[in-house]
Amino acid sequence: MAKIGIFCKASFSHGMGHLVRQSYIAKVLLGQGHEITFFIPDYPPAQLWLDRCGFPHQISNDKEIVCSNLIILDIQDTTVDFVKDIRQGKQRVVSFEDLGEGRNHVDLLIDCNLDEEKSTTLPVQTLFGNKYAVLAPEFETLHSKKREFKEPIESILITFGGTDPHCLTPTLAEKLLQIQPDLCITLLAGPGNKNISALKELKTQKVKLLESTSEMAQTLFTHDAVFCAGGITLHEAMAVGTPAFVINQIDHQADKANRAEKHGAAINLGMADCWDENRLPEILQSTPETLDEMCQAGKNLIDGKGLQRVVDAIEEFLRR
Repeated sequence: MAKIGIFCKASFSHGMGHLVRQSYIAKVLLGQGHEITFFIPDYPPAQLWLDRCGFPHQISNDKEIVCSNLIILDIQDTTVDFVKDIRQGKQRVVSFEDLGEGRNHVDLLIDCNLDEEKSTTLPVQTLFGNKYAVLAPEFETLHSKKREFKEPIESILITFGGTDPHCLTPTLAEKLLQIQPDLCITLLAGPGNKNISALKELKTQKVKLLESTSEMAQTLFTHDAVFCAGGITLHEAMAVGTPAFVINQIDHQADKANRAEKHGAAINLGMADCWDENRLPEILQSTPETLDEMCQAGKNLIDGKGLQRVVDAIEEFLRR
């Protein structure tokens, strides 16, 4: 079996989504007999996550990275020199959602955010499209369960990734409660969140605080709607049919949110520094018909089976 090195970015500004995605892939690959080592920045929440998952990890170093048969990159902005240095050791390279020039020099490029036709201009093998969205296995299970919505929205989940760098969660919760004081809200704070004290002050009988969860699929499924960024959580919400209202934290998330909105699966409220709070009353009064249409549109785009498709592709790639 292969030695596989997984190189992820993770930080307060970048969040933990890349690392969490790769931990799902790594768990399946480990179960199939491969040896896995993560290479990560010096970011304590990332180290803690991998310790909990039971994966060996090292602070990222190029010399350490090139010791594997296969390198998986989830850092988005690779350079040509970086990828070429890895490939000098005869390693095969798989890269996820890579926006850098180095993506033209990997062996396999995976990007669920790009339509399949985008691959025709690239000189590498690609897996593009929503069907390659990597989510935890339980999302496939809940994808098939029917949702029912009531009027008005009764429960909302607010989550902005592992860190919430723009402190959107407490701000948004306060604005929603001003409009609908009896609204049930769950505040989900990730492992790198620095706003815990502010979130604890918001706790009431109606407002609950979750400091991380191992049951993200079920958490999304049990809420009428979610406010989130345009990252992996958006795809998670779509998979279980939870209508998503998106406030983007970085520029490339806006592209994903716009695509989801185009298909009727989400509403893009803008960037963190200039989002449209005037739409909140309208959102809270969304009809069951509107919510159901968003639910079905999301499920039509993301079916929760992307994890197995990606692992199968990596396995086939290794065999070749």
